[in-house]
Amino acid sequence: MKESLDGARFRWINELLYKSDSSEAVRMMKEDPVVFHDYHSGFRHQVQSWPSNPVSHYISQLSSYPQNTIIADLGCGDATLARGLLPKKLRVLSFDLISDGAYIVAADICSHVPLPGSEPSSSQMSEGEAQVVDVVVCALSLMGTNWPVCIREAWRVLKPGGELKIAEVASRFTDVDEFVSLINSIGFKMKAKNDHNSHFTLFDFKKVARTSRTDKEWSIVMSNGGVLKPCEYKRR
Repeated sequence: MKESLDGARFRWINELLYKSDSSEAVRMMKEDPVVFHDYHSGFRHQVQSWPSNPVSHYISQLSSYPQNTIIADLGCGDATLARGLLPKKLRVLSFDLISDGAYIVAADICSHVPLPGSEPSSSQMSEGEAQVVDVVVCALSLMGTNWPVCIREAWRVLKPGGELKIAEVASRFTDVDEFVSLINSIGFKMKAKNDHNSHFTLFDFKKVARTSRTDKEWSIVMSNGGVLKPCEYKRR
């Protein structure tokens, strides 16, 4: 009975997170921080049935990167990536809605990531200034109807030529090409795609230069989040 109730609560939280603006998730977590724990507990239970976990993939892949590579894990969950890469002397900056007082910095990644970096200030092609991040990881974290803002923030905080790694549940895509086109329009170029896994698809993007945009232009780009459907878990 308890497992059934836990599963129902997970699905309820999951639906809210995917079908609401991220500001609603922030409000919900602040009012009841236990929601964060309950969601990620339920998520870990779901992942156990998958053939593999994208976070495990990224731990393996990034372990070969040079020491002191700086990685920003946006929507880090319980900071599994940071815990796995710390012994490799890689620096992982972990962000999610609730801080654990150790690994995780509280932030709404679909609003603002508290890291240095800038947007282009003119019509000249630019990759911004003052960034410190080499790699951004978004592993199953593009939640909320305003998720494209997270990609814009990833561009802002990445060094010139920096890497963006995205893992998403395969069933969320209405059209993979439209998804890639949206990411590219924010200032990236896809370098690789891996859809061999039955549950999720992996993308590697590189940051490229772009020009500044008006608020109206950004509003149009940011309104295209519907290229990803909400992730819905069936009752088991």
